[in-house]
Amino acid sequence: MADTYPSFLALLSSLRESLEQLTALTLRKAEAAAKDDLMALDEIMKQEQALGLAFRGMEQNREKLLRQLGCGPVPLSRLPEHFPPANQEEARQAVAALQSQYQDYRRHAGATRSLLESRLREIEGILSGMDGAPAPQSGAGYAPPPPPDTPPTMKTDFRA
Repeated sequence: MADTYPSFLALLSSLRESLEQLTALTLRKAEAAAKDDLMALDEIMKQEQALGLAFRGMEQNREKLLRQLGCGPVPLSRLPEHFPPANQEEARQAVAALQSQYQDYRRHAGATRSLLESRLREIEGILSGMDGAPAPQSGAGYAPPPPPDTPPTMKTDFRA
C-alpha cells in the first residue's frame, strides 16, 4: 500500500502530460482549420483518438489505485486529504497542476470548436449557393456508383 501513493502521483503526472499533448493537438487543429488543411486535420483527429484510448487506460488504472487506497469515488479536489500527511503537499501540487492543465485545455478546445463550427457554416453556405445543398444520401453521406451494365453476351447462364 505504501507504493500505491507514489503510483497515484505518477498517474496524476501522466494525466497532466497527456492533457498537455491534447492541448497542443487542439492548437494544431485550430491552425489546420484556419489554413483549410484537411489532411493535417485528419491526422490530428487520429492522434486525438489515440490519446482518447490512452485516457481510458489511465482511467482504469486510476480506479484500480483508488480501490487499493480504499478511497472509493473521490473528487479530484479532495484526493490529497486521503494521502498520508507526508505526501499531502505533493498530492496537492499534482492535483493543482492537473486542474490547471485541464482548464487550459478547455479554454483552447472551446476556441477551436467555435472555429471549426464557423468553418462548417461557411461550407454549408457555399454548398447552398451552388444550386442548393446536395441531396441527402442514405448511410454516411456516400453512395457508391451503380454497377456498370454488362452486355448480354457477357452474361453467364448457370442453369445448365
